[in-house]
Amino acid sequence: MLIKLIISITLVLSLTNCSSTEQSSKSSVEKVNPAPLTSMYSFQVVNSASKVPVSVQQLAAELQDTDVVFIGEFHSHQGSHLLQLQLLEALFKQNPNLILSMEQFTRDKQQVLDKYLAGEYGESTLIEEGEAWPHYKGSYRAIVEFAREHNIPVIASNSPAMHVRCVGKKGAEIIARFPTEQADWSAKELDLENASYKDKFLSFIQSSGRSHGQTPEQQQESQMKTYAAQLLRDTTMAESIASAMAKRPGAKVVHLNGAFHSDSHLGTVAVLETMHPTLTIKVLSPVMVEDNMQPIATAAHYKQGEYIYLLREMPERFYDKDKRNASIRKLIAKRMTETCDIP
Repeated sequence: MLIKLIISITLVLSLTNCSSTEQSSKSSVEKVNPAPLTSMYSFQVVNSASKVPVSVQQLAAELQDTDVVFIGEFHSHQGSHLLQLQLLEALFKQNPNLILSMEQFTRDKQQVLDKYLAGEYGESTLIEEGEAWPHYKGSYRAIVEFAREHNIPVIASNSPAMHVRCVGKKGAEIIARFPTEQADWSAKELDLENASYKDKFLSFIQSSGRSHGQTPEQQQESQMKTYAAQLLRDTTMAESIASAMAKRPGAKVVHLNGAFHSDSHLGTVAVLETMHPTLTIKVLSPVMVEDNMQPIATAAHYKQGEYIYLLREMPERFYDKDKRNASIRKLIAKRMTETCDIP
């Protein structure tokens, strides 16, 4: 599937936006009897422990005593973003002391985001100067507008593209060489020894089967740099969440990120749990199903979070092999030209 192939290439080249994966298994399939998924906006949340579908209102009630709610997403999937909006609304009605944390904005753009929320900047300025993701209007506009209208702080939690790219190309040691004025834009230290997450990540990028003419030693070095770049995002986001909570005691955080950053309590979740082991954290993980009328999940899916939510599969991007390959070549060529400006 082209989406998975592009995600593999994206991870290997350490792109700005994170990637998420959908791992399916034909074994241990369990029917949960949710409602049919009738459109791309449809979703069905299922409690992973009970295997029982729950409404957004029920979900909000079950999350009442949770400190941090991670909503993993498939980027640009309408079902993911509708769930995020509806759950944010339900949690706000329950307790307005909320913080919205977003992977989709980077720390260096926090001031731009704050000025937009305060009514000092218009949306075009937010999108251009805040470097909003290309699909901001269709995916995140409604979520940010709800936060703005209800005075919910929005945290630009991610690491800047240049920092991620530099770590991906030169390794974690380059963090110490970031310019002084950029020092607070990213995490300063990375824990590269989380075996579970490292194994999952490296297995994923190795599955792409692309060595680019490298020796095994070069492949291993390149993969570890790519992992460090991923971990820079995770650690920066975890630190951003913790900092926001320290400034607003008692607030509940809703954090939006690609599913790979939170599935199975790895990635950003693992870093945050290490930093603050007393926090109560719950993860919602997306699952794309094969049968929209009779959605099913697997035992492996239920391990990805306290809740999963079922979605329709995204449309195939290409059926023509030549067009698909041309698109991949264009993506690789573009990313290979990106450089690190930090010596």
